[in-house]
Amino acid sequence: MKTYLWILLCVLSTKVFAQQAGNINGKIIDRKTDQPIEYVGIILSNKADSTKKVGVVTNKAGEFSFNTVANGDYKIRISAMGYNSITKNISVSGKAINLGTLKLEEDAIALKDVAVSGRYATATVKKDTLEFNADAYKTRPNAAVEDLLKKLPGVTVDKDGSILVQGQKVTRLTVDGKDFFGTDPKTATKNLPADAIAKVQLIDSKTQEAKATGIDDGQREKVLNLTIKEDKKKGWFGNANLAGGTTDKYGSYLSANHFNKNLQFAVLGMSNNTNDASFGYDDLSSFSGGNIGNIFAPPAGGSFSINSNNGKTTIGGSGVFDNNAIGLYTTHSGGVNYSNSWGKNNKLAISGSYFTYFSSGLGNKLSNIQDLSSGDILRTLDNTDRNSDNQAHRFNFKAEYHPDSLTDMVFRPNVILNNTTNINNRIFNANFDATGKANDGTQYYNQHNFTPSLFGEFTVLRRLSNKKGSFSLRLNGTQNTFNSDWLNQSLLNQYINGGITVTNINQQANQENASKTYTINGNYARQLNQKWSANLAYGYTRSIVDAQQITFDYNPTTDRYETIVPSLTNTFDNRNTQQVAGLGFIYTGKDWTYNFGLNAQESLLNANVFNNVGANIGNIEKSYYNLLPRLTVNFKNKANQTIAINYRASVNLPSVTDLQPVQNNTNPLYQRIGNPDLEARKNHRLSVNFNTFSPDNNHYWNGYFLYNLAFDDTGNDITYNNGIQTVKPINVNGNYYLRAGTYFGMPSKLKGLRMNYGANFFTEHRTNLISGAKNITNRFEIGPNINWSYDIDDKFNAGIFAYVGYTKVNNTAESAIDNKYFSLENTLNLSYEFIKDLRVEADVNHIGSAGRADGFNNNYFLLNAGINKYLMKRRVTLSLKGFDILNQNTSIDRIVNSSRIEDVRYNNITRYFYLSLNYKLTKVGANNERSNPRSTVN
Repeated sequence: MKTYLWILLCVLSTKVFAQQAGNINGKIIDRKTDQPIEYVGIILSNKADSTKKVGVVTNKAGEFSFNTVANGDYKIRISAMGYNSITKNISVSGKAINLGTLKLEEDAIALKDVAVSGRYATATVKKDTLEFNADAYKTRPNAAVEDLLKKLPGVTVDKDGSILVQGQKVTRLTVDGKDFFGTDPKTATKNLPADAIAKVQLIDSKTQEAKATGIDDGQREKVLNLTIKEDKKKGWFGNANLAGGTTDKYGSYLSANHFNKNLQFAVLGMSNNTNDASFGYDDLSSFSGGNIGNIFAPPAGGSFSINSNNGKTTIGGSGVFDNNAIGLYTTHSGGVNYSNSWGKNNKLAISGSYFTYFSSGLGNKLSNIQDLSSGDILRTLDNTDRNSDNQAHRFNFKAEYHPDSLTDMVFRPNVILNNTTNINNRIFNANFDATGKANDGTQYYNQHNFTPSLFGEFTVLRRLSNKKGSFSLRLNGTQNTFNSDWLNQSLLNQYINGGITVTNINQQANQENASKTYTINGNYARQLNQKWSANLAYGYTRSIVDAQQITFDYNPTTDRYETIVPSLTNTFDNRNTQQVAGLGFIYTGKDWTYNFGLNAQESLLNANVFNNVGANIGNIEKSYYNLLPRLTVNFKNKANQTIAINYRASVNLPSVTDLQPVQNNTNPLYQRIGNPDLEARKNHRLSVNFNTFSPDNNHYWNGYFLYNLAFDDTGNDITYNNGIQTVKPINVNGNYYLRAGTYFGMPSKLKGLRMNYGANFFTEHRTNLISGAKNITNRFEIGPNINWSYDIDDKFNAGIFAYVGYTKVNNTAESAIDNKYFSLENTLNLSYEFIKDLRVEADVNHIGSAGRADGFNNNYFLLNAGINKYLMKRRVTLSLKGFDILNQNTSIDRIVNSSRIEDVRYNNITRYFYLSLNYKLTKVGANNERSNPRSTVN
């Protein structure tokens, strides 16, 4: 049956024009139950000109209205899935028309289809929100929210659980509008059950100032909000699972949730040795990205970590909840999350969570590495056994207080504690293509890191009494300490002119980087007239970083590490300040919003270098003054077509890691030293996103384009000495990258079949120096994909995903060989309940590649299958399943950068079988009767 609900929302957007107008309103109820019906579609068409149509839908009370309808004769059609339509003729003559209460009768012929599809729309568009009705997308029993998201048009979920909507990453997730375990999306999507979700809302969320003042500044972030079904808020819901299998494999899992109107309480727990780290989400997602030598901004997306690898201390990526283990690892993790609000209009709201994570692993990493050197290629084979342990604790707290209708106050502290230990045993050898053997050796490396991080933020926003503006003040402070101790015992043989040079290292070192950052920001926004507004902003940031590294040689006489190594020891004190003043204007039109402005930025850097005896051996003083433009353009019309254009210029100071002139020799083949002469990085970033969605036929098309150009970017000056790389950061110009992609989806004429198509494109241009000669690396990637899903009721579900990626990398260095390779990923999912309460499932994943080093091309099929028996009205599921039944599971990856191609193979978990028992907590303490008898999902 044709779903007129989709026709109504946005496609029928042509206005009815005339000089005089009237209003039409009414209410729709179910004839049998006398209950109001939500999402009923009403089309109003002009009899004189049938192309003039407008559509609305009913609200929760079943009410609808058409405002300012021009005088004339009209036909109104009222339609809802599962009901007989109503058609009426209406004449408008400048007066309000109340159609009263209209009763819809069930359509007995279509009732069977209604029971399958539900009478709700699959999606609706509400201003800045695209809302999906979860019941319209079938998932397997006991599926998680992540499985539901994969079925939504325009939404992709990658292997680590990150969510992309129209090519943009979802930066924050809320449940009923409240933070859930901080802001990281994966905690909810991997653990909340799909059948507890009423709606999935994809929101282009405005800034806090824009929400408070009503002045749309055009700035948006992708927020995913999950609304919980009303019957789930009356008790507990979740899952408890216990599993055991062959080769001593085990797993246990608990997810328990209790929500009501204001309160949210959730408990998560997990323990397994099956390489399942589903709680391993982006560390410190409540913190912003950054590095220890720069400004730590307040929590606003991104992630943060500190670790030492390949002789370089890096900050960024993941760390606290990141599973550093490779190969086979065991994970124990869990946490609690609580939020509540009190008072009229939620005057006081408090939320907090605690999460802990433990992992340990035994792994093997085999690397085949190709490095460009001057006129030759260096090939290294590196075999590493790693024993790793990771312990992490994360505390989040947030308090919101609204003393009156004009004032908002927010206080947010966070604490992160992380301990990691990695013990590596390496065997390596390297050869040049032209000159032969370069080196070989062994290494024992034992490193322990302790990284406590503290963050606090206080924000107050005051709206003007005339509702034409606001003033906001934000204060925050961050303190991060990175303590690292390591023992480095290595033997390196270098083959030079037919002879051998032996280097034996036995050293112990300590590194401590302490960073403190304080920020104050003020913003004044003012409405100038109905369409124009302006804002004036000022920010001041003070960053203090003390970085110290002390390295000791082993003294065999005393059997102690006590002799300081001067070349590997120094202290670096860094003091940065930054002031930014900005003026901006915002124009808000009918369909278009323009936000443009200019920031004046002053950045001051003052650093001192001290040697191993405390003498000052260098001072760095630099000042930067820049004018930084910004522009945001947003378009959205009634046909649900959107365009977002964003340009921004920025200047970033170099990090302490890149500035500090101390060598780190924790990798015998890779030596890195900082460069105190680095200049600040100037960055220009342009992004374009477009989207169109047609509720009448459930078609969507969207795409994105991102271009980033950098001047004085940080590149590498790489030199080789008998196969040993020495890397020094330098400034280079003209680095850029470009990302683009498009997605298209639609249902087919075959009921239950939906087809989605997409393609992504990436190109990059980077410059480095290799033995003093410039090398430009150009990288090109393209990856089309298809994603089809086929669902018949809850009985049969199938999905097909196919992806092929092509990558080409070439370098201008004469010795370089153009590198081309393919990556393939194909997946087939089947689930069939062939007998009531008995379901079989199978997942087949094909992973393939071509063009890599010998032994590193993978082409395997990962088959997981099982049978489920549902008991006790589906509250209990007994399952017998097999993982990697074909025993082909392989973990191979390729890492490509400007001067290196690395193919990596890890040991991995292989075939095992297990028996699991799952108990489903559902509506404990609640009325189990369906609130809507047409709904097909409990």
